[in-house]
Amino acid sequence: MRHAILALGLLIGCDDGGDGAPIEPTSGTWGYLEGDVFDDACHYPDPETSPMGTFTLTNNGDRTMTITPTSEAPFSCTISGASFTCPDRANSDLPVPTLDATVHLHVATYGSFSSPTAASGHQRIDATCTGTQCDVASAAVGVTFPCGFSVRYTASLVTR
Repeated sequence: MRHAILALGLLIGCDDGGDGAPIEPTSGTWGYLEGDVFDDACHYPDPETSPMGTFTLTNNGDRTMTITPTSEAPFSCTISGASFTCPDRANSDLPVPTLDATVHLHVATYGSFSSPTAASGHQRIDATCTGTQCDVASAAVGVTFPCGFSVRYTASLVTR
């Protein structure tokens, strides 16, 4: 259950590269590498993350992009200058077996491109719980709801 509640997916990011000029990311297969967990209000002893992997980035040509992780649903991002935001990276409802409790996860991704082929940023995961037994679920996993944490990452183009 620990893995299901705090599962992380893909991390990508973007900002203006320092000069405010728009950066058009290159469509293709990108690789990513996760960094440290920070801003951790969950204090989960061992959050599961996705330390490395690949995804497909499609630059839609209208200051938006679509990210397609290897084994997850695609999601949309908006680009402003060199920065980007993906406010609805993922949403999940995870019923806790045998309890009247459902954990809701919302994931957003933020970042910036330093070039058309390189990005960095962070992913924010927020967890809430609904139901009459959220206190029991909270005690079982060692997390007080609501809570959230962030994970840094870097990403770069692998192939076009």
